[in-house]
Amino acid sequence: VLRDQFSQTILDTFRAEHAKKPFDVFFAYLMDGMVDTGALDEIRKIGVPTCNFSCNNIHQFDLVDSISPHFDFNLHAEKHAREKFLAINATPLWWQMASNPTYFKPQSLPRTIPVSFVGANYALRGQYIAHLLMNGVAVHAYGPGWMTGDLSAQRALLKRYWFIFRSALSRNPVQSYYASAKLAELDFRRSLHTRFPDNVHPPISDADLIALYSRSQISLGFLEVYDKHDPTGIVRQHLHLREFEAPMSGALYCTGYSDELAEFFEPDQEVITYRNQHELLDKVQYYLAHPDAGDKIRAAGHARALRDHTYHRRYETLFQELGLCPA
Repeated sequence: VLRDQFSQTILDTFRAEHAKKPFDVFFAYLMDGMVDTGALDEIRKIGVPTCNFSCNNIHQFDLVDSISPHFDFNLHAEKHAREKFLAINATPLWWQMASNPTYFKPQSLPRTIPVSFVGANYALRGQYIAHLLMNGVAVHAYGPGWMTGDLSAQRALLKRYWFIFRSALSRNPVQSYYASAKLAELDFRRSLHTRFPDNVHPPISDADLIALYSRSQISLGFLEVYDKHDPTGIVRQHLHLREFEAPMSGALYCTGYSDELAEFFEPDQEVITYRNQHELLDKVQYYLAHPDAGDKIRAAGHARALRDHTYHRRYETLFQELGLCPA
């Protein structure tokens, strides 16, 4: 019922406003199940180009695979998601994320934190953080899943026994393997928190996140994700918002290398990049010991973000692609 009401509201509002002053483009951020696709088809019949933006398509394309064919253009953040849209007869348009310098900007704060990361304890992130900590790097992680205190002792125990039960007694080998992987993940998180309780923290506010980029000597990023969030599946890579928000905020940003990242920032000139745990450790130790070298990268990354990676610039290129403004 709510979806039908929402769909009708979108259609009625579009028609009423379009009658007052014609739209040049219909831009949406919708997923499967949010709107009746019939309403989208009606908007397309009016002749206004329709665009839908989506991200995380590399590992959760199932969230938009039904709705996408009903748009003229499907804006996707991950370059290699293109083939997924083509396979369902939807028109893809690569449109990477960016950052807003009105909010994400450097602050004049003392750099009291050697290394930081903000984000959930997910995929391979805990392993990277543990490798740094066990080699003496004072890294601090903020976000969901870093503190085992997120769950009550009773809930944590029940969760652990449930995974043990499923892994040992399930007749389905896929379910057994999945439960074993989740159990290992749970035990690893508990071990990390127990061993380094002063280095893992709960989530922080957006304002504190932006300030942390200025308070940290090095800010970390990780590109790895689980396909469909399944820890037994394929580990993939894609860029995240922080790839643009961190440099825009003046961070000395250190993230995983990918060819796609290299199209937006010059590796080791505008952001620091690494390919494995050992290279991450080497580069973090080097730039902690050579802050002047890090400051050059910090300044270059911020300048590149301001020049090329604002949403104003992204919309300029989008409107040029759609033929709505001159190149």
